[in-house]
Amino acid sequence: MTETVVNFVLGKLGEMIVKEAQFLGKVGSKVKWVETELTRIKCYLTDADNKRRQGEKRAENYLNELRDVAYRIEDAIDTFYVEIEDNRHKLKGNNQKDHGCLGKLKKLGRKTTKLPALHNLGTQLDEIRDVLEGIFESTTHYQINPLQERGKGETVPMPSRRATYQTVEDETEIVGFGTHKKEVLKLILDPETRRRVVTIVGCGGLGKTTLAQMVYKK
Repeated sequence: MTETVVNFVLGKLGEMIVKEAQFLGKVGSKVKWVETELTRIKCYLTDADNKRRQGEKRAENYLNELRDVAYRIEDAIDTFYVEIEDNRHKLKGNNQKDHGCLGKLKKLGRKTTKLPALHNLGTQLDEIRDVLEGIFESTTHYQINPLQERGKGETVPMPSRRATYQTVEDETEIVGFGTHKKEVLKLILDPETRRRVVTIVGCGGLGKTTLAQMVYKK
């Protein structure tokens, strides 16, 4: 489950870096750091999961901590785009009130709508950075080793990109979203209502985006 979530969040981070490169500025280095650190921690997931299957609570705690921070990263990214959209609507309303400055405001709009969102994103990433550093340090305490160092002189090949991403069916079973996924699919596919939009709501960190992605793939 944790590896699935981490892979999904890494994909969103990579997409953000490419899509928002010209606007991220100094925050871009924070986004890149989180992506790099999360990628590094991925090397420890296989050993941690093996230990968890053997009943080691320390490994289970480690995986839970990593999954929680991955959800925090996902929420930070989603919040960033929601704030941009809200600011864009507010600016549009101001533009309609002041036609004389319309041209200038339009030119500034693309930058000014992202400034507050960038500040908030940077603050959240600073907090996440502290958490990630703590998780990485805990690998020693939990006696969790990176994949490349398992065994004495043993070389374990890194899984292929295809093997890293589990199927939707596996994700449903592992993440435990099976019931929720079926409910959303039922709403979408109901021939009587013919719904075109279904909204998934809930508190931060519940995996709303992950659930939507699973339904989309299905």
